[in-house]
Amino acid sequence: MYISKLQLRNFRNYEYLELPLENEIYIFMGENAQGKTNLLEAAALLSTGKSHRTARDRDMIRINEPFARVKAESVQQDGEHTVDVVLSRSEKKRVLLNGLPISRIGDMIGQIKSVMFSPEDLDIIKAGPSQRRRFMDLDRCQMKKSYFYALNTYNHVLEQRNHLLKLMPAKGGEDTLFIWDEKLSEAAQPIMAERRRFVSKLSPLCERFHYELSGGRESLKAIYEPSVMGEEEELKEKLLSTLRQNAERDIKNKATGFGPHKDDIAFKLGDRDLRWFGSQGQQRTAALALKLAQLELIKEEMGEYPVLLLDDVLSELDAARQERLLGRLEGIQALITAAELSESLKKLPARIIRVKEGRVYF
Repeated sequence: MYISKLQLRNFRNYEYLELPLENEIYIFMGENAQGKTNLLEAAALLSTGKSHRTARDRDMIRINEPFARVKAESVQQDGEHTVDVVLSRSEKKRVLLNGLPISRIGDMIGQIKSVMFSPEDLDIIKAGPSQRRRFMDLDRCQMKKSYFYALNTYNHVLEQRNHLLKLMPAKGGEDTLFIWDEKLSEAAQPIMAERRRFVSKLSPLCERFHYELSGGRESLKAIYEPSVMGEEEELKEKLLSTLRQNAERDIKNKATGFGPHKDDIAFKLGDRDLRWFGSQGQQRTAALALKLAQLELIKEEMGEYPVLLLDDVLSELDAARQERLLGRLEGIQALITAAELSESLKKLPARIIRVKEGRVYF
């Protein structure tokens, strides 16, 4: 799949832009704060429904303007599709699919599938567990609408249970809490089950790409670490039992101590956990292998590659890693931002577009 046209109005520093694209590699060049990353942010917004840079929609609206609009036309195996997002300072986000308004944001997620790779992603191995949970959630939400809605349900129930915990006395009240234990366990089961399947499919791909990137010196494995262990059909009961066993602790801490919001992924070279004992070079190679594995897994699941968004990540990689990453781009629409052309970028069969003050120049 690829984006055939990207349109922006009042988005960040763009007053208006209509950018035709092909299924090719594009390099957006320019100095900092000119609008390069804004183009990739717009593409990611159309893919995931949110920005990778801010949680507030109003931050993406051009200064002194009441609204912003981002629209893309895409070409996929089953035909052409459009996604149109309108952001407002005074109203809720509005979305149109193929010209028709939709009421649920989940129905737009994954209509245009993408993989974002930014400098922050290079730290995903050593970052806190929340970053790795976000990685799992963004991928699965794109690929499965049911996961998006299950995650929303779980977060709502978790919020309610935590609210109850904050109101409870230091002791007693477990009977009321048990009602929410049931609801939380039921909401958690499909999330943990899908995360387990996702990481089990991702791990051999991580191993394969890491083998290539490291020259066959090391073998990487990704291991799903849920907060409770058990077979897929046991997860609900295992979590329910764990919550009830730890009710007194949760009441004391005023927070829920077990569930998908405590999950993690371990990345191991042999018996060594890279989260704690890897060098920066090893962690970055593992992060690169992880993103390549994600790209390949989406292709396996939907039959075509997603759009690849490389946001100034090449400047953080040495020449060898740049070469290996860019060598995987054949047949993929890649939108790349860069302040200058590295030797690796010069070798790419890419179209170069210069960006300056919210305008693009071919």
